Amino acid sequence: MISSFRDLEVYNEAIDLSIQIETDIKKYPKHEQFLLVDQSRRACRGIAPLIAEGYAKRSSLKTFQKFMRDAMGEANEMICHLEVACRLGYTMHSRTENLIQRYDILGRKIHKLHDNWNNSK
Repeated sequence: MISSFRDLEVYNEAIDLSIQIETDIKKYPKHEQFLLVDQSRRACRGIAPLIAEGYAKRSSLKTFQKFMRDAMGEANEMICHLEVACRLGYTMHSRTENLIQRYDILGRKIHKLHDNWNNSK
């Protein structure tokens, strides 16, 4: 039974991924501090709060779905940032591919939640 946004699998996965990204971006070059680091930090940290806020406004299906679409957008943005970091040689390919796959799965789960949620939950 879901009694809080903290019970949602997508919320917990978003938190876990944001912590991993925070660890990784500390290793990026200093000149990326205000570009790739900042953008990655904002995108990875944005997903869980969007899920939490959407859950709080779940009495309006359209509002809930808007927050889930925004969370999917942040997950997709993270995939782009990870690909750039990998191509620039800031991360190992295998680790990046693992994170990209996890963000892809997260986005699909959020999409499923978006599509299957109803106001009676």
